[in-house]
Amino acid sequence: MDGSGKVVRMRSKGGTLRALWLGKLLRGLRESVGLSLKDAGDHIIRDPSAISRMETGLVPARMSDVRELMSLYGLDDSELRAGLEMLARDIWVKGWWDEFVRGIHVRVLDLAWLESRAEKIRDFSPLVIDGLIQTREYAEAVMRTIDPDVPDERISQWLDFRMKRQDILDQRDYTAILDEAVFHRSFGGSRVMRDQLAHLLTISERPNITIRVLPFSASTLAAPESAFTLLTLPAPFPLVAQVTTETETIYMEMPKTVRFDAAYARFERHALDPEESRVFIKTRMAQLA
Repeated sequence: MDGSGKVVRMRSKGGTLRALWLGKLLRGLRESVGLSLKDAGDHIIRDPSAISRMETGLVPARMSDVRELMSLYGLDDSELRAGLEMLARDIWVKGWWDEFVRGIHVRVLDLAWLESRAEKIRDFSPLVIDGLIQTREYAEAVMRTIDPDVPDERISQWLDFRMKRQDILDQRDYTAILDEAVFHRSFGGSRVMRDQLAHLLTISERPNITIRVLPFSASTLAAPESAFTLLTLPAPFPLVAQVTTETETIYMEMPKTVRFDAAYARFERHALDPEESRVFIKTRMAQLA
C-alpha cells in the first residue's frame, strides 16, 4: 500500500526501478558477449566502477552511454533497443510523482511510474479495497487504522499521492477482484463504507474498468501471498507483480509472476461476473443503511 509506512523490498537495492531494470538489462547484454566492466568502460571512457554502479542502478545511465553500449554489445533487436532507450529517457524525465519524493518511499513512487507505463492493471484485494479505487475518506480511514500515530501532515501527503495515482484510470484497462471479506470491514464506519461502495458502482460503469467480487461461496482459496497487483507492460518488458504482505511490498518479474497470473485466472473463473458483482455491492450498501 502506498504511503502506509510499510517496507518496500526488491531483489536489489539502489536507485529507482527504472535504473535497476536498465542496469540489469545492460549487464545481461555485456555478459552475453563476454565483455568485462573494463571493456565497457574503455568504450565510453568510464571507469569500470562507474559501469558497475550503472549496472546495479546506483547511478542512472545517460542516454548517450546506453546507445554506445548497445552498439558495443551488438544489440540489433529494435524492440529491445527501444525499450532500453525508453528506460534511459524515463530515468531523467521527472514525473508528477517526483513532487512527493519527500515523505514517500522511492519504491512506492516506482509504482506510479509502473502504472503510467502499464497497458493493463489487474488487482486482487482480499482485505482492503485497492488504492486506485478508494475514496479519499476510505483511504484515510485505512491509513489511520494501520498507523494511528502518523502526523496529519504526512497522512495528507499520502492521500494526495494516492488520489493523484487514480488519474491513470482515465487511460488504462483496470480490473479489480475483491474478496467478499473486503465488504465486511467498514473502515471509517458505515457512512464512509457506503460512499466507498457507491464509488465502486460509479466507476464500474466506465468501459475500461471492471469490478468483480469473489464470494465466500467460491470454491477457491484466497491467494496465500495476500493482495497483489499485476501490471502488464509493453514489450520487451516483463509482467510485473506487486505483492503486498503484512509488512512489505515486493516487486517481482518473470518467472516468479507466473503463479500470480495463474492465481488471477483462477479467481476470474470463480468470481461473480460484473453485473452480479454490482448487485452484490448494492445489497451490501442496503445492509449498511
